[in-house]
Amino acid sequence: DSSAPDWGELLLPFVGPEVWRIEVPSVTRTVLFLQQWADEFFGPGKSALRQGVKTPVQFERTPSGVLFKFRPLTVKDDPFESLEEGGLEFIVEEPVGGTPRLRARRCAYGWKVVPKENSERALLEKFKKDWQEVEKR
Repeated sequence: DSSAPDWGELLLPFVGPEVWRIEVPSVTRTVLFLQQWADEFFGPGKSALRQGVKTPVQFERTPSGVLFKFRPLTVKDDPFESLEEGGLEFIVEEPVGGTPRLRARRCAYGWKVVPKENSERALLEKFKKDWQEVEKR
């Protein structure tokens, strides 16, 4: 039945939860830009503080984008997989029969960890600003 709702798609924004979504022209180009952007501004030796993100941040590339995780101020050498101070995952995807899109969702929040809304907002605003510059070209 084609009129039946696609519950997976309807509930998708609640996973994480999703904090931002935008349609993109190309999955491949967007993933490439996103990964290069993360390297440029948040890679090894770069200060997230210069970008307005007050919480130390670390990222890993994923096949569909980038996964940012916040680091505790006191711990510098915990493995990336064990970080549970929160983060944002940028996911580029093309839903079946849909338009390619980029979604940002919360991730890696451990039990009773308060969301780092200011750092999330700063990270997202930096990306949005830089993405708009690329889109103008």
